[in-house]
Amino acid sequence: MSGLRSRLKSIIRSSKPSSQTVTDKEAAVPGLDLSKPSPSRTKSKKDDLGFLELASGTDPIVDIIAIHGLDGHREKTWTAENGILWLRDLLKADIPNARILAYGYDADTRSQECVSTRTIYQNADKFLKSLSRQRSDHPRRPIIFIAHSLGGIVLKQALGLCHSETVDSKNDFRDILVSTHAVLFFGTPHFGVKGVELLQTMNRLLSVYLKTTKVIVRNLKENSSALENIQRLYASASKEIETVLFYEVYPTPIIGGKRQMIVPYNSATIAGDRQAIEEGLDADHCEMVKFPNSGHANYATVLSYLKQHVEGATAGVAKKWCTEDAYRDLANREDLSPNEVVLPKPSLTVPRNYIDRPRIQSLITQHLLPSSPVRRQPRCILHGIGGAGKTQLATKWIRDNENKFTRVIFVDASSQTQLEKDLGLSVHCLGPEYSKMTWKEAVAYLDGKETGWLLFFDNADSPDLNLRPYLPNSIHGTILITTRNSECSGYAPDGAIPVGNLEESEAVELLHVIANVTPPSNVRSLEIVRELGMLALAITQAGTYIRKTRRLDTYLDTFRKHHNRLLRKKPDIGSEYTSSTYAAFDLSFEYLPPKAQELLKLCAFLHHSAIPISLFEQSVKNGFITYTVLNSCPPPASDKALISNLEEILGSIWDEVGFHEILESASRASFIDISSDGLVYGVHPLLQVYIKDSLDEEEKSALWLYDKTTHTWSHPTSRR
Repeated sequence: MSGLRSRLKSIIRSSKPSSQTVTDKEAAVPGLDLSKPSPSRTKSKKDDLGFLELASGTDPIVDIIAIHGLDGHREKTWTAENGILWLRDLLKADIPNARILAYGYDADTRSQECVSTRTIYQNADKFLKSLSRQRSDHPRRPIIFIAHSLGGIVLKQALGLCHSETVDSKNDFRDILVSTHAVLFFGTPHFGVKGVELLQTMNRLLSVYLKTTKVIVRNLKENSSALENIQRLYASASKEIETVLFYEVYPTPIIGGKRQMIVPYNSATIAGDRQAIEEGLDADHCEMVKFPNSGHANYATVLSYLKQHVEGATAGVAKKWCTEDAYRDLANREDLSPNEVVLPKPSLTVPRNYIDRPRIQSLITQHLLPSSPVRRQPRCILHGIGGAGKTQLATKWIRDNENKFTRVIFVDASSQTQLEKDLGLSVHCLGPEYSKMTWKEAVAYLDGKETGWLLFFDNADSPDLNLRPYLPNSIHGTILITTRNSECSGYAPDGAIPVGNLEESEAVELLHVIANVTPPSNVRSLEIVRELGMLALAITQAGTYIRKTRRLDTYLDTFRKHHNRLLRKKPDIGSEYTSSTYAAFDLSFEYLPPKAQELLKLCAFLHHSAIPISLFEQSVKNGFITYTVLNSCPPPASDKALISNLEEILGSIWDEVGFHEILESASRASFIDISSDGLVYGVHPLLQVYIKDSLDEEEKSALWLYDKTTHTWSHPTSRR
C-alpha cells in the first residue's frame, strides 16, 4: 500500500500545472529551452495540441505524420532521456525529402489543468479535419503515418471515417485515405490492453486532487467490442495500405516496482493479416518510440522501414490516385462504357432457422399492401434494438410477397457511401442506356418512370444519416426501412413498427430450432429465454452453444457465470447475424452522448421495468444526500466523489428539459422504452448485463451504492 501511496504522490506532483511560460518569440524557435520563466503567460497543455512541423523537408515528396498515445505528448512521447527528439533531430537528416509533422491531442487521463471529454471517434474526426487543413496546399502528397499506442486506434478510426466518405462529397477525407501509403504501428492495442482497471482505480483515488477522465480509456479493455468494430472498419479501409506492426519485447515498470507487458504481442499484432509485417523492438512500451542516437538498434530498424516506404510512396500513391480519379469520373457520369453490363444486387436470403412472427408480419402487410387505394406512398419502418431480428423479419416478408412487386431493390444503408452505390446500381442494371445515371437520377427515375417497385433500406442505423434525399415519393412505389434509430419513424409515423422482444412461444421455438433439441418440457427453455430478455440474437447465440455442448439443462448456470464471454463470442460461419450480441449493443452505445451513457449505467442496477422519472428528480432536489434513520447526520466523506459524479450527469438543480433530452437520446437508439404518459421507462434486461460487464468492480460498487440509496433519497424520513 505504501508503494501505491508514493506512486499517487508522484503522479500528483507531475500533474501540477507547469510554471513554464512561453512568448511568441520563443514559440517561433523549435527546441528552445523553456525552463526559465517568462513574464508573458503560464504555458498551458492546450498550447501543445494540433500539428507541429518538426521538419519542412527539402522539396518534400512525402508527409511523415506522428500521433502519440495515451497520456502522451506530441514532442515528449518521441524524446529520449538525453533530449533527442528523433523525428526532428535524427530523421530529418536521414530522410531530407520528407516533411515531418507531430500531432498533439488531449489523451491525458488525469491533469490539474483539464481533461478532454472527446471519445475515440471525436478525436479521429478532429484529427482528420486538422490534417485536411494542414495539407490543403498539397492534398495528394503521399502520407506515412507513425502511431504509438492509442494513437494507432485513433488513426484506424480516422481512416475508417475516410473510407465512409461519399464520392460526391467535398472529398477532403477521401484525399487523405487515397494518399496514405503506409502505417507504422508501435505498441497499438488492436484488441485491448492490460492494466486499464488499475489505471481507472488510480484515477478514482486521484479524482479528489486532480481532474480525471475515463472517456478515453473505457474502450481499451481486453476483448473490447469497440476495438473490434474499429478493426473491422479499418480492415476494409486499409486494403491498399502498407502496414508494419511493431510490438514491445520487454515489460514496462508499473506501480510498486513491478513490470508488465502493457500491449502484448497478441494485441499489438493482427492475426490473419498476411499483408502486415510484424517485428519486435527491444524496448518496453514507452521506450519503443524513443531513440537516443542514430546508431541505436531500434532506430536503425525503424529507419529501414521508413526509407523503404518513402521510396515506394510516390509510385504507389500515384497508382491509387489513378483509380480514385476514375471512380470520381464514374460518379460524375464520365468515362463509362455504353456496352457495360451491370448485374442487379442479389437479394438477401431468408435464414434457414427463421421463426415466424405473425403479429409483426401482419402489420408489415397492412402498411405496405393496403387493401384500398392510397393517397400517400406506402411505407413501413421497422425500428428496435440491435439483435431484435429486424432484417430477418423484413427479408422473410419480402420473400413471401415479392411476386406482388415489379422489382425489389435492396440497399445497404449501413454507410452513406454504400447506400449511394446501391441506389446507382439499381438503375445501372436496367440497361446500357442507364449506365451513366447517378444515385440522384436513380431516385428521380423511381419517382417518375417506374411503378410497382419495393425499395428496401436495411441497417439505416446511424443517427447522422438523413434518408430524405434518397426516398422517392411516388405513390406507385413502396418503401421498407430497418433501423436501430427510432427517429427514422419520422419518415412514416403511421407506418412505424417497433420490433422488440420475441413472444415467449417464438423465443422457445427459436431456441429449440437453433439448438436442434426437442425437450420433453419447456420449463428450462422458458427460464433461458426470459433470462436473455427474449432477444432474438442472444437466443440464437444460446442455441448455438447448446447445440455444440448438448447441455440445455446446464446452460443457464453456465450463462450466469460466463455471460460476458458467451455474449461477446462472434457468430459461427453461416449464421444470419454478423456480430455478437455485445458488439450489436456497442455499435449503438458508442453513438450515445456521454450523459446518456452514464444514465444507462445508473439504470443497470435498478429493476429493468417501470423506472420512475421522479426517482431522479427527487434525488437531485435532495442534493444526492443519503438519508438514514439518523437523517440529521451529514453524508460521509466517501459520498463526495459519488455526488460530484452524479451532479455531472444530472446537474445540481433539477432540469426537466435536460433530463428528457438525455432520455430521448437513449430512446432513439432503442435502448429504453418510455411509457405513453412519460412518467416511467424501461431498459432491456440484457442491456443491463452488457453495461455491468463493461464496468470494473469499483464502478459497480459506486453505482450499486447510488441505486441502493436512491429510494431513501426520494423518500426521506421525517426529522424527529
